[in-house]
Amino acid sequence: MIKKIVILICVALVVAIPFIFQHRTDTLVPLLPDDVVVIITAHNETLRSEYGRGFSEWYRKKTGKTVIIDWRHPGGGRDVARYVDSLFLNNFRFYWERTLKKSWTQEVRTIFSRLENVTEQNATSKELEVKRAFIESNVGCGVDLLFGGGVFDHKAQCAKGYTVSSGFIQMHPELFTDDTIPEFFAGERLWEADGHWLGGCLSSFGIIYNTDAVAALGIEHPPETWMDLADPRYINGIAIVDPTKSSSTLKSYEMLIQQQMQIIFNRKMDEEDLDPKAIEKLAIREGWIEGLKLIQEIVANGHYMTDSSAQTVLDVAEGNCPVGIATDFYGRSEKANIASRGAKPRFNFVIPRSGCSPSPDPISLYRGAKHRELALEFLEYVLTLPGQSLLAFRVGTSGGPTQTPLCRAPILKTAYDPEFLQYFNDPDVNPYNDAGDFVYREEWTKPVLNALGLIFKMAFLDSEDMLRKAWKSIQRARQRGHHQAADEALAVMQDLGVFSYDLVAEEIMKEARNKDYLHAIQYQTKMASRFREQYKKACRIAKGKFI
Repeated sequence: MIKKIVILICVALVVAIPFIFQHRTDTLVPLLPDDVVVIITAHNETLRSEYGRGFSEWYRKKTGKTVIIDWRHPGGGRDVARYVDSLFLNNFRFYWERTLKKSWTQEVRTIFSRLENVTEQNATSKELEVKRAFIESNVGCGVDLLFGGGVFDHKAQCAKGYTVSSGFIQMHPELFTDDTIPEFFAGERLWEADGHWLGGCLSSFGIIYNTDAVAALGIEHPPETWMDLADPRYINGIAIVDPTKSSSTLKSYEMLIQQQMQIIFNRKMDEEDLDPKAIEKLAIREGWIEGLKLIQEIVANGHYMTDSSAQTVLDVAEGNCPVGIATDFYGRSEKANIASRGAKPRFNFVIPRSGCSPSPDPISLYRGAKHRELALEFLEYVLTLPGQSLLAFRVGTSGGPTQTPLCRAPILKTAYDPEFLQYFNDPDVNPYNDAGDFVYREEWTKPVLNALGLIFKMAFLDSEDMLRKAWKSIQRARQRGHHQAADEALAVMQDLGVFSYDLVAEEIMKEARNKDYLHAIQYQTKMASRFREQYKKACRIAKGKFI
């Protein structure tokens, strides 16, 4: 009998302990809310939780009603895009067959999957029929808002016709002025003029590093520029996120390339007596190749390639990798997390000197949104002080997060007024003051940008093992004093003529848009094999074997 009682007490304790020690909060999640808004995002659970709580409290004070956010989180930015593609495809097929009473064929499916390429000038009558049917419809995807991700992702969804103008700019013109949320800053557009996407905060891209791990390599000065990451002492030491899976990483590489273009432009303006337009054209093309070479060297120094931005931050914080590339909020969040534990300040984040401008992290409204009015309420919350303070305030401050600092930069200029800075988790962070002399020029990389991910995959990712072997062989040759062999091997390794700016703009961009998946696989396999052989040849030359 006593044994049974003891067992029952143990069972009761197992059930009760989680409730006894659970975190107390004043925020209640209603079982039957008055309203629901559906939002898809690649943002992490911390940010989703804080925004869900913050919006619910703000909405209740404003309307007296309860609301919850029905979050959809399929993964990273590319996972979000694929998920939304499938939803729109299935819903449009239902509309095409049931409402329009038309036959669904493989041709119609193919046209719908490439709507972004269908224009009045180059489209067939069937392509125009499909596109007009979609644009004139109210077909949705069951989601109201796309929250976060890069401008690239939001532009892509807009080009497909998935997102529509919210009308929010016209409803709140006071928010979109030079003194509140400017249209442009440091060359970056912060909101789309027609209102198809609106920046919700500012993101910068930079370098994370572990001071102890960097010092252990004999490197006196931590990395401060993108070029520092090509230092061969970082071999097998850089934590890298796959840019084909992460739009933010792709954006950081675009910044890197633009910096190379700017460096060459400035040098040629000082050295050559040419028309500035002619110099600009040369600098764009030379800078493109120099940027690709720099990316190649960074990958060659890589420890691994991951899909997870969070993994790179953790590995650098723990010293498993000395350096990595990350967005500012991941870097600053981990720095704040380490500081809150009283641990040694071994982790840091730095924006590359003259190598980055703050980019908007946008929000877009989906076509056919079932909860349009609630979506507009969420936009108002995010873009006004209540939502902006949540981004930057310390935990526990009025208007700040309740659990974890988000360490993000508000896009609303007035959020940086002195009366609010006292509540900031990091009052020294102000992208409007910290942009430096870097100016983003969209027109420089726009003709080739959509092909950058494909180039990365074919030339670096699919052959990264051979690339790293070639790079290591070149460095060993230098250490042995075989500088001529090392130089010749490096020239072979970095022969990227097949990806010249003009060839990419004219040919590779077509491959990037090609929806014939069999052809795409064959083409990518062919190009990857080409670079594997190129890297093998570089290895042989570095080792003194010329056959």
